[in-house]
Amino acid sequence: MHRLLSFLLKWGGILCVPGGVLWALTPTGVYISNLAFHTPNVFWKLFWPAPLLILLGLVGLQLRQSGRSGLLEKLGFFVAILGLVMVIAGDVGLYWLGVDDIFIVTAPAYNAFRLGLLVVAVGSILFGVTSPRDSAVPTWGLLPFVVGSLCGLISFSRDLGSFGAVLWILFGVGWAWLGLSLVVEGFSSFVRTRRATRGSVAVKQ
Repeated sequence: MHRLLSFLLKWGGILCVPGGVLWALTPTGVYISNLAFHTPNVFWKLFWPAPLLILLGLVGLQLRQSGRSGLLEKLGFFVAILGLVMVIAGDVGLYWLGVDDIFIVTAPAYNAFRLGLLVVAVGSILFGVTSPRDSAVPTWGLLPFVVGSLCGLISFSRDLGSFGAVLWILFGVGWAWLGLSLVVEGFSSFVRTRRATRGSVAVKQ
């Protein structure tokens, strides 16, 4: 059980890949929902797993490098987590619980969803920019992630039509890229370790 828990904590960041992919597919999902059901609400009911997977992946990534992270990086982590929780709560409250049907004037679920998008974008940028140089994710993984987070911030701040949809996609791609870079870096580290082990055994012989 301990080994399983250790493995999950070490590689939980991989969940950013499916979460980011699902997020990036949002415009396609909205289009299909409109085409098949004449409303985007069917898709938005199914949207919540995307931010949930990203949240779990981010937690796994932070646990992997918690000993090396600084104050600003931790702040970015908690801000991003808060934003993701708000997005999930807003989506579930709006499309599953019908909270805004009761509180029509204040629309708390919708406002939580919209504000959560901005919060997670800001937190993501801060997290990426302030991540330690010796973090679990290589620089080539962090840079596209930060750019994608910036695209998300622009997209979430106002309705930009088709251009905003492209920026929304890039935000999801940034998260998927972050998780993918973790996989590649982990595999490369594993290969290097195996080669070093074989080399030391050969020298001893």
